[in-house]
Amino acid sequence: EMNGKHAFDMLVQDLTAQVEQSETDRGEKAESKAKKLQAKADAEGSLSDTTSTMQADSQYLTDLEGTCGQKASDFEMRQQLRSEEIEAIAKAVEILSSGAVAGNAEKHLPSLVQKGTSLAQLRASSSQPQQRAADFLLAQGKRMDSRVLSALAVRVAEDPFSKVKKIIKDLIVRLMEEANEEAEHKGWCDTE
Repeated sequence: EMNGKHAFDMLVQDLTAQVEQSETDRGEKAESKAKKLQAKADAEGSLSDTTSTMQADSQYLTDLEGTCGQKASDFEMRQQLRSEEIEAIAKAVEILSSGAVAGNAEKHLPSLVQKGTSLAQLRASSSQPQQRAADFLLAQGKRMDSRVLSALAVRVAEDPFSKVKKIIKDLIVRLMEEANEEAEHKGWCDTE
């Protein structure tokens, strides 16, 4: 009977140890599960943040590419307009610089024939070189739809003749500066 009791006590002690070990294991597993669930929730939140950030960045990239593309095409159009404006201004300077402009209209004006009414306007203008230059600039401004040339034509017609060359030179400098600024901005856009 003593052996039976001892075997029973050993069995109870063994079962008690197993229950305690199982409870400890269950607690550790529950804690591990809670940590994993928290990590999963954190990862899902991070994924959501990253996805929304990626979508915002993709939209920004699309907008930036569209803006840069538009600016590049605008830049090309403005470069063309600037070159035409500079060419028209150079012709005006040539007209103003010539001392024999008043007497040689037939000699100089045929080389300035453009399109439409510009030649007729130049021939119909007064014999003063300043007025001819103003009419030429106005005609070129209308032909090229350039507000800069139209404004210059108004100033040429109003200002004394001595200031005309200075105005034209200032305009050329300003146009060149604008062209350089646009080229720098286009370079930035291209790198973006």
